[in-house]
Amino acid sequence: MNIMSNLSYRFKLWMVNENNEPIFGDGLAKLLEEISEHHSLLEAAKHLGMSYRYALHRISLAEERLGQPLVTRIRGGAKGGGSSEVTAFGRDLVARYRMGQAKLDASLKTLP
Repeated sequence: MNIMSNLSYRFKLWMVNENNEPIFGDGLAKLLEEISEHHSLLEAAKHLGMSYRYALHRISLAEERLGQPLVTRIRGGAKGGGSSEVTAFGRDLVARYRMGQAKLDASLKTLP
C-alpha cells in the first residue's frame, strides 16, 4: 500500500482587511447561507450548533470591520415574528469567498 497516494492537500481560506484583521471565512459564510435559507439568525445559529449570542457577535464584528451591514434584522413583537435577511453586500461577499475557495480547490488538485 502506497501511503503517498492516500494523501491530499487542504487549506483554510479567510479574508482580511487592510489592517490584516480576519474578516470572513468559512464559518461566517455558512452562517450567512443559513440565514438566507431560514430568514432567522436564531434558526441559522441552531442549525450550525452555535449560540445566538456567538452568531450575533461574529456578524457584528465583521460588520464593524467592514463598515457595511451583512444582515438586516427586523424585530418581532411581543409574540415574536422577527426575521433576518442577508444584505446584497453580504450575498456578494459569500459569492466572492466561495469563488475563491473553488479556485483554490481546483489549483490544489493539480499538485502532485
